[in-house]
Formats: sequence, C-alpha cells, structure tokens
Amino acid sequence: MKEASDFTEYTKRTFREMMKDVATSIPGYILAFDPETQLAQLQIGIERVDIAGEVFNPPPLIECPVYIYGGAFSVEIQIDIGIEGVILFSQRCIDGWVNSGGVAPNPMLRFHDFSDAYFLPGLRSQPNKLSSYSNNGVKLRNKDGTQYVWLQNDGSVKIKANNVEIDAPVTTTSSFIINSGATPIDLTTHVHGGVEPGGGTTNGPT
Repeated sequence: MKEASDFTEYTKRTFREMMKDVATSIPGYILAFDPETQLAQLQIGIERVDIAGEVFNPPPLIECPVYIYGGAFSVEIQIDIGIEGVILFSQRCIDGWVNSGGVAPNPMLRFHDFSDAYFLPGLRSQPNKLSSYSNNGVKLRNKDGTQYVWLQNDGSVKIKANNVEIDAPVTTTSSFIINSGATPIDLTTHVHGGVEPGGGTTNGPT
C-alpha cells in the first residue's frame, strides 16, 4: 500500500514540475516598447520556484507583440514602461506569423512555450487601479481622470482637457456649456456686447 502511495506522490510531483514549463497566461508588465514595430520586452509579474525551492524572478520575454485595439480604425494608447497587463502564450510557435501574418508556417515545434508571448495591456493590480472609475458609457481618459472624452449612456457627451470643459447634454434645446477658466459659457444663449452692426456677414470658421 505504501509503494502505491509513494508512486502516486512521485507522479504528482513529476507532473507538477513538468507543468511549470507549460505557459498559458500570467500577469506582467512592460520593460521596453518599440512604437515602430509595436513589439515589447515583458517582465512576468509572479516569482518562480525551482525544484530545490529557490525563488527567482523569471527572465524577461523579448520581441512580444502588443495588442492594439481596432482594425481599419484603431485606438492608439501610450505604452509606457511599467504598464501592467496579461501575458498570453500561444499554443504554437508565432515567429512565422509575427513576420508574415496570414496563415504562417510553423518553423519550430514549440507548444505553450515562454518564447511565444504576446501582451494585452490593461489588466491592473490593486495599487494601479484607476481612481474615480465612472462605470457609465465609454470614457477615454488619462490615469488620474483630469482629461477625458466621455460618451455617457444617456447620450450626453463631456470633454475635459487642460482648462477647457465641454458639457453637451442629451437634447439640442438644453444648454451646451463650455467651462474655460472661472466663467462657464452657455453656447445656446451666449451673446457678445459692443458689436457694431453692418451690412455684411462674417467668413466661415477657420
């Protein structure tokens, strides 16, 4: 009975050690990014433990494609060192696909290998979570929320950048407010004084 128990434990330990080299997905962050190629150097965000119980940082992953949202139209985001996300590992070698796209040849018999990583930015640890998360419609914003373009789920739009804030409510009959400095401006009622009337019209906007 003890021999069967020992064999079971040995099998479990062997399987566990073998699975350490099977890559699936793991949190990580950017070490370096090339905007020209959109390839990055990544750091896995969880320590590894070797067979002797020693803890070590996994080595960097190099030349990893970074996910850029879109197709014919795309959303460009600033990729800085330290940006967190999820590292995914392909089922097959991606070297050929990275270079040619389409249906690429499989030049090496790699399976779930750490060499075949790609990165999806945006997965965040608690220390890097966004402050004042709106959870309303779609909001394109900077990290601290001081600049944004916000399409709310009621159909209204808000834009804030530097010292200018634009608030466009749902209906066109409502006020359209621009805050620039200390004085809000309602574009539906705003007029200028001290204007000399004349017979002509102004040119179009430039």
